[in-house]
Amino acid sequence: MAGDALQQLGPGLRQAREARFIGPMRSTHRPEGPLRVAYLTPTLHPGGAERQMVILAGALPSALFEVRFLVLSERGPLAEQAEAVGARVDLLGLRQRDCVPLRPQCLGAAVRALRRYRVLTADVDIVDAWLVPAMIFAMLAQPLVRVPTLLGGRRSLGDLYRSKPAYRRVAAAAAARRMDAIVANSRTAAAEAITQDRVAPGRVHVIPNAVLPAVSSPADRLRYRTGWGFSEGQLVAGCVANYKAEKGLRLLLDVAARLREHVPEFRVVIVGDGPLRGELEAEIRHRQLETIVRLHGTEPDARLIYSAFDLYVQASETEGLPNVILEAAAAGLPIVATAVGGTTEIITAEKNALLVESGDGAGMARAIGRMAADPLLRARLGRAARDRATDFSAERLVQATSSLYLRLAGRVPRDKVV
Repeated sequence: MAGDALQQLGPGLRQAREARFIGPMRSTHRPEGPLRVAYLTPTLHPGGAERQMVILAGALPSALFEVRFLVLSERGPLAEQAEAVGARVDLLGLRQRDCVPLRPQCLGAAVRALRRYRVLTADVDIVDAWLVPAMIFAMLAQPLVRVPTLLGGRRSLGDLYRSKPAYRRVAAAAAARRMDAIVANSRTAAAEAITQDRVAPGRVHVIPNAVLPAVSSPADRLRYRTGWGFSEGQLVAGCVANYKAEKGLRLLLDVAARLREHVPEFRVVIVGDGPLRGELEAEIRHRQLETIVRLHGTEPDARLIYSAFDLYVQASETEGLPNVILEAAAAGLPIVATAVGGTTEIITAEKNALLVESGDGAGMARAIGRMAADPLLRARLGRAARDRATDFSAERLVQATSSLYLRLAGRVPRDKVV
């Protein structure tokens, strides 16, 4: 079962778990058994950080690490994948609807969650709190629970939280400072952890995300495009994103309207779901884009859908290190993206993508127009993007994360950490 799940997630995951990593690390392993690591996360609904957790849970060598998941609120579809690769998943029961907005029942739910957290971490060596709500919970629980090591994550940029209440921003920064170490998935996020959250530079570690290419076929491409009602003669741009304001999806609709006359074969598919779905549907009707834009909804494994796209478009206003750009690059798609956050740490303008400024609808329309008019440009940028994606392998993610975990637990000398 676990072997099948590893194969399903991607070939890189199996290699990352095998002897290449067990071999050189075995000499550092102590008799006390595998290091017990608990991934603390709000949910296991599909998302960039959540997918990275599952990749690591399946790829970390089992001779050295035992990974379990502690989920604050809801399991989500990725919980089954986590269990399939051999990780245990436990719910703490702190439901979002009890505490957002703050309700009287939140106190009782928090106490019950804290008691359960204390029991479930009694034998844990490291709690890795990947996202801000998990870091805040771990910080508040630590005086009572005393986990040996707390690790936090900086996987998004500060401008994402400008709309959040001030107490949330203050709590997030305080939690980051209380962690024994912070993992940032991009240099940009690491710099913000140091300058905005005031985390000591020596406690911030940059470990980029990994991408696992999916194995797809022409039949997948035909199935998706037929479902959308799009033909092979049309130029289909894909965007995989939660339907949230920071993803720039309204801008993408504006671009589709701009290109309607100049590039009549242009089509857009937005894969995902979220709070803006109703507004996006209304705007599509208002702009009469029903024949041009499809809201596909969620997909169990969105990596399979990239084969149905001719190019990839990202209109985000902010990004940490976007998994979707890595996935599009691994699929060999030409990419048009906004030059925000860690996106520019993956792709470079004119070398393996076309980049535009955030919010620049006219610039994005021109870039897509260039792609539409030049098949050779699309082919060149797609090949270069695929080459670039090889730098973000599961092997590198596992090696860097393993080294950090072992160092934090005192199982390798400091000078042996990669």
